Amino acid sequence: MFDETDLFHRGVALQEKKDYDRAIEAFTEAIRLNPKYSEAYYGRGNVHEANGRYDDAIADYDAVLRYNSNEPAAYYNRAVTHGLKGDRPRAVADYTKAIELDPAYAKAYYNRARAYLEMKQPDLALRDLDAAIAADPNDPDAYVARGLLYAERGEFDRAIDDYDAAIGIDVGHSEAHGNRGNAFEKKGDKATAVVCYTEVIRLAPKDAKAHANRAIVHLDEGRHDEAVADYTEAIRLNPKDARAYLSRGIAHSKRRNLDKAIADYGEAIRLEPKNVDALVCRGMALAAKGRREEAVEDYDRAIGLDPQCARAYYNRALAHGLMGNTERSIADHTRAIELNPTEARLHCYRGVALTKANKVVEALADYTEAIRLDPAYAKAYYNRGLVHRVQDENEEAVADLSEAIRLNPDYALAYHNRALVYEKQGDKAKAKADLVMVRQLKSRG
Repeated sequence: MFDETDLFHRGVALQEKKDYDRAIEAFTEAIRLNPKYSEAYYGRGNVHEANGRYDDAIADYDAVLRYNSNEPAAYYNRAVTHGLKGDRPRAVADYTKAIELDPAYAKAYYNRARAYLEMKQPDLALRDLDAAIAADPNDPDAYVARGLLYAERGEFDRAIDDYDAAIGIDVGHSEAHGNRGNAFEKKGDKATAVVCYTEVIRLAPKDAKAHANRAIVHLDEGRHDEAVADYTEAIRLNPKDARAYLSRGIAHSKRRNLDKAIADYGEAIRLEPKNVDALVCRGMALAAKGRREEAVEDYDRAIGLDPQCARAYYNRALAHGLMGNTERSIADHTRAIELNPTEARLHCYRGVALTKANKVVEALADYTEAIRLDPAYAKAYYNRGLVHRVQDENEEAVADLSEAIRLNPDYALAYHNRALVYEKQGDKAKAKADLVMVRQLKSRG
């Protein structure tokens, strides 16, 4: 014959074996024999929580507190369960009570901090993480969590100090290494970031995110082959990651391997049919291959999903321009400018479309606005110079083409068109000198 203590220990043993149904039977029988057996309520509550039966777990923790209202662990566990239900205010209240009963309860501070973060109260979270670390200086997770908070505030050096502290406690803490890489990357130290991501991969070879993070740095640094290799491994580890397909597609595009890029963008769209970035990127790749009608279809879908996507309007404008749909091109450029009026490139390319439509005054205004927004924009000076040349405004044309050359000394087309203006002005020596420069630049490849 088992007494309640035997049944309680039987329940614990079954719980450790994850035989939850029989564990609940044992705890329930112990409670039947002793309705005030708080440890049995506590054990059954833990099993209910592990099984996802959160309301039953809370009822059992309530029972523990009925018979022992000063038990901080019961408040802590009930708080955890409230958090799992998404009831963060009640979770915070219970963590607070646990801390009142045990002011050195490090895990309660740590978990209350996490609840505050989910409630968008980072200052309270930081205060609790300070307290968690003070109560238990050997918990690496608290340092990692505080490091993330510092990083979100842009305090990357303090974040790195916390990640270093976590690694000092647990050298194999892959999350600390990964977050440390993120902090160095945001500081602009890409080389150290790669070292950190490589260490994560060494510690956790199946960590798809680490491969993707390292790939991002490779892509930013122009190491496209390495980026493709890392994204490929990230995809192998997580074949449903649409972002990895999208990013590998971008890397393929940089390598001018447009067919592979289009395939990757297509897979990203298959996985996430509402992925606007993937639709725009595939449109760009299709347009680069001359498949402009298909590109426009992708831009149309992107705009349908996100009518505020200036990038989609801009690229659709370029496609319409190349297809001879000048008025549509102007309309799309105009919408892109409405959405992003400070981007010089948009004004410059609408100027090109306006020039094709023989709307010279409007085109000159756009080129001038592009130059105002970006005084180092050589192409805007070049395009304005072309309009002045066609209008026989030779002095203005020479001034603009000369500025384009000053900004970009390898601008062969600018030398060529300035030579034409010099010819008109009768300055054959200057025209000849510019044409020599054109030949030299072309000979360089």
